[in-house]
Amino acid sequence: MTTNMVRESAKIYEFPVRNLQRLKEMRDRAAVKPVIYESGAASWYHEEAIREADETRKQ
Repeated sequence: MTTNMVRESAKIYEFPVRNLQRLKEMRDRAAVKPVIYESGAASWYHEEAIREADETRKQ
């Protein structure tokens, strides 16, 4: 009786792409793009400062 059962991982084969435009699109999608972190949550402080400055000028 075999006690050592080793299972191989599945192999993924890529089908050849003959359409050059589609090949370019696939390569562009796979390219690493820079990550841009955007935060709009901290803008309340800036907006409040502008509002306060406007109020002091009106007085």
